[in-house]
Amino acid sequence: MKKYLLFFSLILLIGSCQKEGSELSSSDGGNTTGIGGSMAKFTFHKQYLYVVEKQFLQVYDVSVASKPLFLRTIDLNNTAVETIFPYGEYLFFGTQNGMLIYSLSNPSIPSYISTYSHIVSCDPVVVQGNIAYVTLSTGNQCGRGVNQLEMIDISDIYNPQLLKMYNFNNPKGLTIDGTYLYLCDGNAGLKVLDVANIYNARVLETFAGIDAFDVIKNGNILTVTGKDGVYQLDCTNPLDLKLVSKIGKN
Repeated sequence: MKKYLLFFSLILLIGSCQKEGSELSSSDGGNTTGIGGSMAKFTFHKQYLYVVEKQFLQVYDVSVASKPLFLRTIDLNNTAVETIFPYGEYLFFGTQNGMLIYSLSNPSIPSYISTYSHIVSCDPVVVQGNIAYVTLSTGNQCGRGVNQLEMIDISDIYNPQLLKMYNFNNPKGLTIDGTYLYLCDGNAGLKVLDVANIYNARVLETFAGIDAFDVIKNGNILTVTGKDGVYQLDCTNPLDLKLVSKIGKN
């Protein structure tokens, strides 16, 4: 019962944000697209909510927030779907054996576009422009032995290609804003990378003391999930992150 109460609370929150123009949504060519963590299993686009469950994508119409309407289940034909990330007219799925790309040209029925199969782990993907950023890490159910950040060219959406990879401690969630990539690197903390030149990306700043798992950027605030709680960091100056608050775990 708690699971369903939480789900419908989310629907009501989304509806409220859409009506009030909250900063929880972003402008995307006039479309409303949800802002969530890179480790998220649900997101929304326009009036639709998408929820990942195992190998399936559940699609809901939430145009009437108080009466969410289940539309359909889409089999993603991959038994290890872990995360979902919306960008433009596409959905990007992080899986244990590849990145799936689906079109939202008909948002009520997302359709398969392509797969990037070089990924050998079960971690997230975020996208900006023609580049997808993916982390691979050890210490999860995938049992892989690499800890890397991969940068993938998606200018040809039908044929994604690896451009560059970088080694890190234990990279997890990430978010991108302009030339700054915020990367959760496990017990090595939250790192700020300059990715203006993806062939020469550089770590500019490290906020230590957080065993960082996922990060969301909303305005000048980073919300970072760590093993010991949730942190809010002021990133007005990305090279000088400042702690605003922390909610510790009980």
